[in-house]
Amino acid sequence: MDNFTLPLNFTPTTPLFHINDRVPYISLIHVSTTIPLLALTLVPFFARIYVRIWPEWRFGLDDGFIVAGLASAITDWALLARGLYFEPTDISWDETFYTVTLSYFAIPVWSLSMTLIKTSIVLSFLRLPLKRPWRFGLYTLIAILVSFGLANTLYSFLKCDPKPGAWDLHIPARCPGGRIDSIVSNLCSGANILTDLVLSVVPMFLLWNLRRPLRERILICSLTGIGLFVTVASVMKVVLIEEWSRSGLGDWALSLSIATWTVTEQFASILAACSPSLKKPIEGLFRRWGIQLVEENPEISFMYVPDEMRAEETRRMARERIGSQGLQTEGGLNEHHLNDVESVGDKSLSESASTPVRARGPA
Repeated sequence: MDNFTLPLNFTPTTPLFHINDRVPYISLIHVSTTIPLLALTLVPFFARIYVRIWPEWRFGLDDGFIVAGLASAITDWALLARGLYFEPTDISWDETFYTVTLSYFAIPVWSLSMTLIKTSIVLSFLRLPLKRPWRFGLYTLIAILVSFGLANTLYSFLKCDPKPGAWDLHIPARCPGGRIDSIVSNLCSGANILTDLVLSVVPMFLLWNLRRPLRERILICSLTGIGLFVTVASVMKVVLIEEWSRSGLGDWALSLSIATWTVTEQFASILAACSPSLKKPIEGLFRRWGIQLVEENPEISFMYVPDEMRAEETRRMARERIGSQGLQTEGGLNEHHLNDVESVGDKSLSESASTPVRARGPA
């Protein structure tokens, strides 16, 4: 909007929006989708935290980012929940103002949440003994993620004059027109979808080329496939935002649909990032059924590498230990496409260098 003024006959009880029969239906879908998804997300999330702090402390910066990302996602979910209505009614100005304000602040919170989650994913791959080009690429990706997240947040808060006019409908303000908003939205959405693809599809090809047993690779790629759903959610949200913009910004049910996909995108991202933590329990379950996913050497892990093996002079040995073919394959890197952290014991470097590379055996 370029200018916004209140009607002359405005009163705090003036109905501005009518909640039609479709809004309660979308609200029910929102609740029945996001609450079970959050509960499902918490399972691998706590599994990840558990293996990082027990039996020894391995909690890293990537874990701190995923914790902050979950907190931001839940905050965003709570902000958007104010727009839920479960029966047709008329919304007063006060209700509308409050809901619109919370929904507006949900935009930078979403940006913060996705930046934290994706940065956590990239940081987890920096735990690996990667060659310098890989590490440079990962740090570049972090810079891109942070830049777009920061730009989106700054635009949300600085685009109007006076600045509070962006979210305070009581204040007449001069803001960019819908065309500029659409350009900014499309740029951020394009970057979001592109990074989703980089962090979802490419690592699946990389992992498939690791020197690991076939069944183990199938399991890991199945877990990492959850990341593809995040891309689908991002695309669906972009389509709905475009439709909502053409509708005149007054379709309450459509805005709730956008909120549903927004929350789904965040929770699914955390689910994808933490699902590899379930690899070990799944392996144990398969062993009970007589199906062996990995073989022979229980000391080998193709995710966790001890601190001493991350030193520059021992990276080559570490790469040989976990399978250098995969680490040199074209593709991106992402935690939700690798196995989670597992202990590899206290083997010395000399013993590690002399041990043949074999698949990991049952724990």
